[in-house]
Amino acid sequence: MDSYIQKIREDSPTLNQSIYLNHASTGPLHGRTAEALRKYTEFWEKSDFEEPSIVRENIREQFAQLINGSKEEITFTPDVTHGTKIAVNLMNYDKDSNIVCYWNDYPGQVYQALYLNKTKNIEYRPVPDQKNVIQPEDFAEKIDKDTKIVLLSHVQWLSGFKANMEEICKIAHENEAYVLVDTIQSTGANVNDVRKWDVDFLTCGTAKWLLGPDQKGLFYMKKKLIEEFYPPFAGYHGTDQGSIFEPYWNVNKLEYLPTIDKFKDTNPGSFLYYIASKGMDIILDYSIQKAEKRIKHLTNYLIEELQKINLKEFITPLGEEYRSGIVNVRVKDNIEIVKKLKTKRIITSSRFGGIRISPHFYNTSEDIDKLVTELRQLL
Repeated sequence: MDSYIQKIREDSPTLNQSIYLNHASTGPLHGRTAEALRKYTEFWEKSDFEEPSIVRENIREQFAQLINGSKEEITFTPDVTHGTKIAVNLMNYDKDSNIVCYWNDYPGQVYQALYLNKTKNIEYRPVPDQKNVIQPEDFAEKIDKDTKIVLLSHVQWLSGFKANMEEICKIAHENEAYVLVDTIQSTGANVNDVRKWDVDFLTCGTAKWLLGPDQKGLFYMKKKLIEEFYPPFAGYHGTDQGSIFEPYWNVNKLEYLPTIDKFKDTNPGSFLYYIASKGMDIILDYSIQKAEKRIKHLTNYLIEELQKINLKEFITPLGEEYRSGIVNVRVKDNIEIVKKLKTKRIITSSRFGGIRISPHFYNTSEDIDKLVTELRQLL
């Protein structure tokens, strides 16, 4: 076993207790994140938050490395869905406008289109799939010159399908539409590239594959768009510090920063980002390229072993170009099976009529073997 992986496994309180194959849900507690949690309490005890604030700001650079963006294009959000809300509410809609979104995408995406359809009568155009495969041509049939924004998750949370972002962005831009991509199920597991994709907006969180805590988000906006758009919500955390008068803010005039932080409408805090930074370090120190390659190896092996025990109905498309770190296979009584696996200290999820299995780079073939052995006995 790779010495780095061995060290990560040995230091993790979670991995010392269980076989953890549930990164599409939440990331496990690792040694570095556990230490960050402990250390933050020391800062809190002393009312000294300077270092956590510096680490929070540095997380922009860490995240930028993982998506091939720049730190100047990244700001903080309360959660993943908030990033989608920002992008959707930036648009200027008229009576002919429409929004395009994959019909079975994560609710945080789909609900924005449904909400605008209900409250402002903006046409929502759901994109169908073909056995959980979403092709660029499926989007092309829905996008036209009246499309304002296209919403899509890079990797689907139920099936693990990975979209061709480059082609979908190309189709959208040919029709002068913007694209918002949710990468909560791919950043940390896949090599993401906002430059290659040419995507306009990206929203993500610090949890799951990024190995941080829940309830914190990161939002990317293409640099040339920052000046073009005005914040859709009023928030004093995005205002120009030069406009502050006694006692604190100038309440006579709303004057936003010229940077992406003008879209930072809530207090980001430092606590959870301080911990999240240590989770990202785990991936960056190993390299996202190596992580993606190893995850692909593990999921290939997992699919082969599941087929050997006659589990052959996959919700996950099996073509390698479509796959990420998620493998979902249909199993009768999937909810009960997942509960029974947990009693054996094997952690997975029940989703969409199947067992959703999501290994990270530090999982091993032995972890997969133990899961498959238990499944064979349970089934």
